[in-house]
Amino acid sequence: MTLAITGLLYLGMFALAAGMSRHAPPLLGAQAKLAALRHPARYGWALVALSALLAIFAQDGGQALVLCFGLIPLVSAILLLGLTYRPAVPRAVVPVAALMVLLAPFV
Repeated sequence: MTLAITGLLYLGMFALAAGMSRHAPPLLGAQAKLAALRHPARYGWALVALSALLAIFAQDGGQALVLCFGLIPLVSAILLLGLTYRPAVPRAVVPVAALMVLLAPFV
């Protein structure tokens, strides 16, 4: 469950940051104009809520929920430092986060 929660939180925070007019061009690049990405903040909040729900309904619900809230600053720091120093890094972590979500049931 930890992999899925971490991956969903990263994808959600990435979408929330991409929804801000200041951060969209460095994060999305040329894809910022696509119609599917006009409101990425909605997708971001949905992914963050999904990660919280996943933590609530996990077998170790209390620990998973604390983990979920503890991972928010970590994931946000990765995005913040990536935006500050090298915007390609947060973009490169998106496939890794998606892979974490997909492989979580098998680990």
